[in-house]
Amino acid sequence: MNRVWAAIAALSCVAPALAETEAETTAQILALERRAMDGWQTGNPDPALASSDSDITWFHVVTEKRIDGLTALKDVYERYRGMALFDSYEMVAPRVQFAGDVAILSYQFLYRRGEAASRWNVTEVYRRTKEGWRVIHSHFSQTRTDRP
Repeated sequence: MNRVWAAIAALSCVAPALAETEAETTAQILALERRAMDGWQTGNPDPALASSDSDITWFHVVTEKRIDGLTALKDVYERYRGMALFDSYEMVAPRVQFAGDVAILSYQFLYRRGEAASRWNVTEVYRRTKEGWRVIHSHFSQTRTDRP
């Protein structure tokens, strides 16, 4: 019986540590995402590229098909270097879900450029690597504006 109580006591110590780890990882992933968006706000794709894995896949309305790999993604991103894509932005209701060494970030991206505003659904799949968390899949889709 003492072993059972020892196991329960050990698990009760581990559970808060795991929750803290997820909270810390969530903060890291949100910081990486904000750094990337801060870069796009000034026309600098380097922070987004730095957080991308070499075998990233990427979907966005600016391309007709999926982009495969960091080299191909760099080619797309370079077209926007020096262009501030928005004046301000919000990451609305971000959520990070975990599955082992994978974390899925989803949120609505609301940005403003002058008087215009645009809203997008974003999904970023991160994988833990030796170098840290890297985006292995990215998907941006504009939300419909004709619905409430």
